[in-house]
Amino acid sequence: MDINTTSAVSQRIKVLDLIRGIAVLGILVMNIQSFTMPISAYSNPTSFGDLSGANYGIWLGSHLLFDMKFMTLFSVLFGVGIAIFSERVTQKEGYSGKRHYVRMFWLLIIGLLHAYLIWWGDILTLYAVSGCIAYLFLQSPARTLLITGLGLVSCMFVIMMGTGAILPHLPEEDVIKDIMPLWQPGAEAIKAEIAALNGSWSELHAQRIEHALVLQSNLVLYGFRIVGLMLIGMALYKSGFIKQVYSTRTYLLVAMVSLALGYWLTWEGVLFNEHHEFSWKYSLAWGTQFNYWGSLFVALGYLSLILVWGKNIDASLIKRSLSSVGKMAFTNYLMQSIICASLLWGTGFALFGQLDRFEQLLWVLGIWVVCIGFSVAWLKRFEYGPAEWVWRCLTYGKLFPLIRQDK
Repeated sequence: MDINTTSAVSQRIKVLDLIRGIAVLGILVMNIQSFTMPISAYSNPTSFGDLSGANYGIWLGSHLLFDMKFMTLFSVLFGVGIAIFSERVTQKEGYSGKRHYVRMFWLLIIGLLHAYLIWWGDILTLYAVSGCIAYLFLQSPARTLLITGLGLVSCMFVIMMGTGAILPHLPEEDVIKDIMPLWQPGAEAIKAEIAALNGSWSELHAQRIEHALVLQSNLVLYGFRIVGLMLIGMALYKSGFIKQVYSTRTYLLVAMVSLALGYWLTWEGVLFNEHHEFSWKYSLAWGTQFNYWGSLFVALGYLSLILVWGKNIDASLIKRSLSSVGKMAFTNYLMQSIICASLLWGTGFALFGQLDRFEQLLWVLGIWVVCIGFSVAWLKRFEYGPAEWVWRCLTYGKLFPLIRQDK
């Protein structure tokens, strides 16, 4: 490998780290709601708290700019990561399948620990299972990956459209039993959830397990989208899009069209749900599909803009810092959960149900500062983030040097 090729590969890795860093920080804007508000408030903002004035503006901004957008971007990048990991392992070992599945096994274990001991909103478990499925398509050409990925993403859309047609005709007893507790819980249920998460460790742990079981029971439903997004990521990698092989004009054109379409769809969803006053009959299924597709286009727009911006990373303090966050994306994702669960619930300041949306945003900004500062400081001395190092050692079954060799 010549110097120019080595430099190009290094730049590509730094750009991917930059994208991951922005994505993992952006995810917190939405995840903070699950650490501070009843579980229903994430999908139905009218179910808890004030939704007027500044709080409405923050909800609207987060919904338009962040909701599902950065998780979509992160899922696409996971697919890119599978492709790159496979290339590297194949070059060294001749076959990447065994190593990939060992890697996904340990991700599953870490995800389960995260879900049941820290935060129920874990995405790692779903990524591990989805990553095992996505790998089966790895050798397909970019076009096949893209078409298959979009097909899988469409599966959840079809399911939700069918669900939307059925919902208004459900017996009242089924609505009261199965839908209302998660969409529009009563005052007593909300009070009990707040008390549990602001209570002792055993009380909040019981609530954590209950929520984790509910969310993980929907793994199959969400799996269609996640596997599809991973395949789209592989397609973008194989086509050269991620490798920045196209002109700046092309990326800017993709960004402009994607963002316009994505924001328009998301905005139409806001109007639809507000018109129906976030009624479960309309918003629970049909009302989610505007942002379901809008987030896909917005994520592509963000990706395109970052690929344009992500040049000469070493020359910019901001880019280098965000790239450090992305190099430790696994660590930062877990660290966000640990900080929030430790400080916002009963084991900390017992702030669950006590913060309005503006105050939540302040916490997000504070945690961003911690993540950026910690990542930059850690990588000055160490080769990998703590979680990345553990995952790498488990994947290969041996200990890797952690302290940077150039120090």
